[in-house]
Amino acid sequence: MDDADPNVFGVSRGELERLRAISRLAATFAHNINQPLTAASAYLRAAQRLAGGLPKESVTPLIGALDKAVMQIMRAGQVVRSLSELVAQGEPDKTLFSVNLLIEETLSLVAAEAAEVGVSISKRLTKNDDLIVADRLQIRHVLANLLRNAIEAMRDLPRRELLVSTATQAANAIRVEIQDTGCGPAGMEKADLLDLFATRKDGTGIGLSISRAIVEAHDGRLWAKVNPEGGAIFSCDLPLRGRDFSG
Repeated sequence: MDDADPNVFGVSRGELERLRAISRLAATFAHNINQPLTAASAYLRAAQRLAGGLPKESVTPLIGALDKAVMQIMRAGQVVRSLSELVAQGEPDKTLFSVNLLIEETLSLVAAEAAEVGVSISKRLTKNDDLIVADRLQIRHVLANLLRNAIEAMRDLPRRELLVSTATQAANAIRVEIQDTGCGPAGMEKADLLDLFATRKDGTGIGLSISRAIVEAHDGRLWAKVNPEGGAIFSCDLPLRGRDFSG
């Protein structure tokens, strides 16, 4: 089979190699990030214990800052654990599945996190064809990453609403949109914000870089824009291949 010859799932050798490259990239990120994260978390916990022995009125702001730092470390650790799952998977495994069902599954994974910060989640899922051929674990990683970023973006804000929607596109694709009401950047209403978010030096940036690579390896597209109602909208197009699947 040459690079252009698809297998029974319509997956070319080139596509498989791109997915393998993503696994290698994920392994590199996970290895390089995990150790300093563990060390930083230990130092912060020690600082919290030390601060606990000081007069309350003088350390309240310090404890608040330490708590927020620990929270960010935990978020980054979440990214590392998710990347480690991708690496442990081994060879990419493309199968036929429903995007809507995968969204439901992924929402159940982040439901507790959303409830903890008071985020309300609503869905508007297409009743049309939503079957794709893709690596289920990798696409779930993308969805979970986008959902967790949206939830975190609304932490401590008065309005915390998250909308997940799917719709079929004319170009034989399904579009997944995740809209939040966080603090979207001003003055960039017509720009693709993905590069802005992906270059952030935290778990958000790393996770989005991996997510974009995964989507593009599946012949899809991932981008972001300002939500007119406040916050951001992340959109992901993936090719619909269910109709052509012959088993």
